[in-house]
Formats: sequence, C-alpha cells, structure tokens
Amino acid sequence: MSEAAPAANPAPSARRKLVLPALLVVLLAAGGGAWYTLAPGHAAQQPAQPKPAKKPLFTTLEPFTVNLQDARGERFAQIGVTLQFEDPDTESAIKDRLPAVRHSILMLISAKQVEDLLSVEGKQQLAQQIRLLAGRALGLDLPEPGAAAGKGKPPENPIRAVLFSQFIVQ
Repeated sequence: MSEAAPAANPAPSARRKLVLPALLVVLLAAGGGAWYTLAPGHAAQQPAQPKPAKKPLFTTLEPFTVNLQDARGERFAQIGVTLQFEDPDTESAIKDRLPAVRHSILMLISAKQVEDLLSVEGKQQLAQQIRLLAGRALGLDLPEPGAAAGKGKPPENPIRAVLFSQFIVQ
C-alpha cells in the first residue's frame, strides 16, 4: 500500500509545472498590452482630445448714431456694437485705441446707403467690415477677406465676431 501513495503525488506536481508557465504567459500578455496602450507611439492612434474652448470676452461700444447717404432726404442709423474676442489683452488694446476704433466704425456706417443696412445680408456684411476695421484700428495689417496672402502668414484678427445690440434705421 505504501507504493500506491507515491504514484498519486506526481500528478499535482505536474499541474504546478503547467500552471506556473501559463500564469507567466498571462502576466506577460497583460504587461505587453499595458505597455502598448501607454507607449508614446500609440498615443497618436488614439483620438485627440479637443482643446477646451476659450471663454469669449465682450466689449460693448457706445451706440453709434450716424447720418446715412440717401438722396431722398435725411436718414440715420442708430447701431449698438459689441466686439467679441478671446484674449484678455485685446480688451486693453481696444480701450487704448478706442478713438481709432470708433472713428473707423463711424466712417464706415456713414458711407452706407439705407438699402445696404435693411437686408440681413447687408447687416452681416457690415459686421464683417466692422470686424476688419476694428482689427486694423488695433494696429494689425489685416488683408481684405478673400485677398491673396502675400509673403508670410498675415496676423490673425483678435476680434472674433461683431454683434449688434441695437439696429435702428430711419
């Protein structure tokens, strides 16, 4: 009877010999997967996280009351303008150059015909023109929209949008 017991013991020892390499293979596979996921080259394959949008900042200019060009008589427009930008330094630049910004906008509006300001397209065009002139009044050499760029990349306009807070044409 003593000879049967030693024959039964080799089976658990053989299992241990098989479990250890299998466990080692599983650990290596898991480690390799973790390394692959965290490797610098693999990060390019993951979708890029979008940059958080900068909080928009606004400066409201005093309303503009301007006589318009009209052959039928005296017509005027009263327009409230708000400039939108992202960089806090732009606000101080606008305040420092406010007379030049207001002058550019006044000259632009006063050259308009009543018909130019009554349509939605006319108002959108005016907003684009104000954006361009405000950027130029801040000292930037901005090209006309759609103009071919010269040498080098032109500076980016810090004024992101022009919003109208009031728009009266009489």
